[in-house]
Amino acid sequence: MKLTAASIPPKNKEAEATHLPIVLLQLIALVLLALHFIVRFLPPTPNAIPEASDAEAAWWGFWPATYVPVWSIIAAAIIVVGSIELLRSWLNTSSQPTTFSPKIFNTLFTLLLLTVAISFFLFPIEHTRWGDAYMLNLGLAWPDPAMRITHSWQAPLDVFLHSQVWLWLHESNGQQNATATYRLLSPIAGILYLLVVGLISRAKWLAPSWLTIGLLTSLGLLQLFFGYIENYSFAAVGILLYLWLALHTLRGQSPLWLTASALALTNATHPSTAVLGLSLLYVGWRVIKEGKIEPNRAVLSIVSPIVIVAASTILLMELGDHGLAALVSTDRPGGGDARWLVPLFETTTRWEHYTLFSWLHLRDFFNEQMLVAPVVLPTLLSLAIAWGVNRKWLNRNQPHVAFLLVASISYLLFTWLWNPDYGGQRDWDLFSLAAIPTTLLLITLLPQAIPDPRKLLAGALPLIVVQALHTAAWVYQNTLPWAWPG
Repeated sequence: MKLTAASIPPKNKEAEATHLPIVLLQLIALVLLALHFIVRFLPPTPNAIPEASDAEAAWWGFWPATYVPVWSIIAAAIIVVGSIELLRSWLNTSSQPTTFSPKIFNTLFTLLLLTVAISFFLFPIEHTRWGDAYMLNLGLAWPDPAMRITHSWQAPLDVFLHSQVWLWLHESNGQQNATATYRLLSPIAGILYLLVVGLISRAKWLAPSWLTIGLLTSLGLLQLFFGYIENYSFAAVGILLYLWLALHTLRGQSPLWLTASALALTNATHPSTAVLGLSLLYVGWRVIKEGKIEPNRAVLSIVSPIVIVAASTILLMELGDHGLAALVSTDRPGGGDARWLVPLFETTTRWEHYTLFSWLHLRDFFNEQMLVAPVVLPTLLSLAIAWGVNRKWLNRNQPHVAFLLVASISYLLFTWLWNPDYGGQRDWDLFSLAAIPTTLLLITLLPQAIPDPRKLLAGALPLIVVQALHTAAWVYQNTLPWAWPG
């Protein structure tokens, strides 16, 4: 049969436009996978070898990758499968989207939720090397009740909850430190986190279930739920719950006061989450603009929960003899030197580790992203590149995308500007919460950039595998025995 111009199927330009983001996504997965091998040639860090010096702690966010090498091979195999799917999609000349049944993946990822929930209890962290963990572990259980930590402005509701549960465990089982308390409450927070993930995964207008569950349950911040001794586990749950409620408020499916209440309670668990306040104001402005609520009622819906929760928190702290006087003295924001932000030009105290635009600061930011969300920011950058090439795939008039963008930028700016008193490596947990809004933003944008379900699988599944690989390696590393250097 002789081919003519008329007999050759026309190219589907819209389908071809999705090839670029898929290629970029798979390239990101391959580069990150390669880093899992390259990191073995970098100097060790104190997290891996206690005897290592601080000068060797250059790439602390990458070092956990050295612990599970066989999974790198599995991740590589998944990437190859994704590449084959991409090749098949190129050969498909149909103008209609390729049909793809996600049921098997949804089932597998539902089983994954159950497995992860059980693992929170089975693989607890074995050290107190980060942030205030050592102080909290002993301070909540201090023999002298007058010196015992029961209230703290750094995390009012979180510290109070843990102190009361420790007291109950101590009276029933004689617990001499707070380890058992955190090994109980931290996984419970993790289960609540997974329940909210399950709720978000049911929002088909947001993304396929497997994509939502896969990205949110492979983040490194899941370390917060493995018996982690610090003040961020319930804050992570609160942030995710707030974002989910806010998305529903924008769709007219949830009242504004409930969304504001979720953020207000989250702020009470840890004040750093107040950086999401700008995103709440955007939600209020948007529902007013669309006529879903009257302006006066919207202001009342936002202000009332914040005032009520703030007043209740102040009352709780005053009753615990740790009120506003402590807030402006021993518990003042900014840590040891009371300085909130990374210095611009020079460090002047031992609590300042680098200046704002220094390479050391940027390197810590890279480490943080690699440890907590290695695929998220690179993939968002790749989508920005794809949008620059073809702007048709993203509809700018999407309130939920704008909301997540505001929340993401707000939290990323916080991680860049706020001064980590203990350094980026030990204060990773404070900044890890920024990964939640950025991941939700990525989850929302990926299906728009790659609308064909099979092509989306080809591009996104390798990313999930590589991210899960890194998180699993880090969790395993932190189950190993460790002691403070003598």
